[in-house]
Amino acid sequence: MLHCQRLTVNYASVAKPALCGIDFEMGPGEVVGILGESGCGKSTLARSILGLLPTSARIEGSILFHDQDLLHLSESQLRTVQGAQISLIHQEPGLSFSPVMRVGEQISEVLRAHRSIKRTVREQECKAMLHEVQLCDVDRIYSAYPHQLSGGELHRVAIAQALICRPELVICDEPTSSLDVTIQAEILNLLRELKRKFGMAMIFITHNPALLAGFADRVLVMYEGKIVEQGRVAQVFRQPLHAYTNELLQLVTPEDGRLTFHHEN
Repeated sequence: MLHCQRLTVNYASVAKPALCGIDFEMGPGEVVGILGESGCGKSTLARSILGLLPTSARIEGSILFHDQDLLHLSESQLRTVQGAQISLIHQEPGLSFSPVMRVGEQISEVLRAHRSIKRTVREQECKAMLHEVQLCDVDRIYSAYPHQLSGGELHRVAIAQALICRPELVICDEPTSSLDVTIQAEILNLLRELKRKFGMAMIFITHNPALLAGFADRVLVMYEGKIVEQGRVAQVFRQPLHAYTNELLQLVTPEDGRLTFHHEN
């Protein structure tokens, strides 16, 4: 479904490549974790797939999505992919929503961009998706402004917006990093349930190995813009081959371990 080949990204203001020779592929319904510390290139990889890199960035290689190279699409072609076939759950949902629009209208705008359906039908579908992400008072949520929602509610609305067009691939960019441990566990369980129900593939970007155990099928460990290790999560975490992977695993706290290490795939 998705195949990155020799992907290299350079920013004009930075001497070293942000990404260097990235090569991986993933199939339909697969969950791949991208693990690494801040600045390792995780978010640059996500933005590359979504076509959100600045125009000053120099990109080499290819990103094939169903044999279509995303790097060579026109802006109009790319817009048919963004949000509909590949979507993003932001690290900070509060920053991704407009503060002056009701959240229901913002979810509806994603539908309007990709499907020609009546406003009333869009509203029905948006409220149905809000229910799918386990929000109870969907009428209140739909009509609320972002600042009127709690952090947990806002994260669930962001997930609803990302899934409203039933994309084949969802990129989760540190989607739980700003949440406390309890809400973090709830969001991870929700993503797991939605993945099982809708069957979409997921790229889960994180600096915390504990969030991938029992959730992702495979993990790619990134360091200084390169993939230094990859494989099945259980295999990599039990027998890390790279010193950097081992260092990341040593940072897992007992609280993190209880959060996800004992979940089943």
